[in-house]
Amino acid sequence: MRRRPRSQLLVLGAFLLAGVTALPALAMRAAADQTARPFPGGEYFVVGCGFSHMNNDDPIVHPGKPGASHNHTFIGNRVVDSATTPASLLGGDSTCLDVGDASAYWVPTLFANGRAVKPLVGAGYYVRRTLGPVQPFPPGLKMIAGNQNARRAQSLSVVGWACGGLGTYPRSAAVPSCGSDRALHLRATFPNCWNGRDVDSVDHKRHVAYAISGTCPRSHPVAMPSLVLIFLYPSTGLVRPLQASGRFGAHADFVNGWDQEQLEALVAALN
Repeated sequence: MRRRPRSQLLVLGAFLLAGVTALPALAMRAAADQTARPFPGGEYFVVGCGFSHMNNDDPIVHPGKPGASHNHTFIGNRVVDSATTPASLLGGDSTCLDVGDASAYWVPTLFANGRAVKPLVGAGYYVRRTLGPVQPFPPGLKMIAGNQNARRAQSLSVVGWACGGLGTYPRSAAVPSCGSDRALHLRATFPNCWNGRDVDSVDHKRHVAYAISGTCPRSHPVAMPSLVLIFLYPSTGLVRPLQASGRFGAHADFVNGWDQEQLEALVAALN
């Protein structure tokens, strides 16, 4: 049984406010044919989160070094800075309406005409995209999707931009100009396989990997939900926004701050 929390209303409401004409099929289930499923492509639950804050901190890449990062936009836990740890997140105040999720989610800040653009809403889809059952994220897990130092287009299956609703697949590796009547959104897909030992690594990526054709590699045998993080932004008109990490440096960060018992129950339902 999948939860349908108030956060779904938050997500849908943001689309109405943004003037998006095609709403995503958030609550739809497809028939047995996997290829016929609407986004996100498998059993899932979704968490809706409002804007929290911005700062130049990154507790994954630059822990304990305030101001050392480019500017980031945070949703979820309201108190995230360079000193944040997984333990400090637990039970904290959050902009996510799902009780039990005090996780930290963040992306590079967008700027238009030199001014920061606040997202309308963020949506975290926790999707089962493996052939076998998935396990919950381990306590303290840290993950990064995408490469902040990229100087070329990254794979759109990992990070990408689009104009329109959640169901619109990423079409651009760089931030597009969506005009005055369409919202802008960033989609980042995190790895969904874990090595079963480490909750972080030197490059913050080696401890996790992406499944291939629904199967986790032997080096990362523990299948987890695929976290698909979407930030929805208001239209900036004809102005093409710039992200703080550079033209192709789209990325997203996550630190697990879930109440573990609740996360276990939600993930069990995906199986």
